[in-house]
Amino acid sequence: MTQPESIIGLLLAGGKGTRMGGQDKGLMPWCGQAMAEWVLHALKAVTPTVCISANRSLETYEHLAPGHILQDPQHLQGQGPLAGLLTGLKTAHTLGARAVLVCPCDTPGITPDTLSALVTAWKTQPDRPAIAEHNGRLHPLHGVYPVALMDQLEQWLASDNRRVMGFAKSVAAVAVDCPETGEVFANRNNLQDLEH
Repeated sequence: MTQPESIIGLLLAGGKGTRMGGQDKGLMPWCGQAMAEWVLHALKAVTPTVCISANRSLETYEHLAPGHILQDPQHLQGQGPLAGLLTGLKTAHTLGARAVLVCPCDTPGITPDTLSALVTAWKTQPDRPAIAEHNGRLHPLHGVYPVALMDQLEQWLASDNRRVMGFAKSVAAVAVDCPETGEVFANRNNLQDLEH
């Protein structure tokens, strides 16, 4: 029997795509591929198991990651990216993993090197999340979150608090300096962003 992986990848693609005119953001094309595919490849280079948090276009996402699609439970639907993270942490717990490496679908420029640096930083303090910092700005949805924070995140969401940065600070996340080009963290949030 093989040892369970200590960390699984989680691609967040469960949003409503409001700023994309309601279209599924992860499936929007960027440089010839769906944005989610770029992020999926980067995650797979670092973690063998990658799950996709999605609440629609399930067949398409299933094609990208067969058997690894996570839907938010009914009571968490529409609660934002932290709901997807909670579902990912619960799945990681079930799989025997210790943490989740998370990345949103709208940063297709993300690289395996950046994600690896986050994993390396997390390993030095495995009881705390490790989140990316670039040019003085924190990116809490690019990070590694320990499964042990599952209950705290559930309570955070139960108190009707959806602020990602607020949660990261509340659990003493460690900032990891990522000196890469801005392209790595560029959010492709609307149709104009996809043009360059």
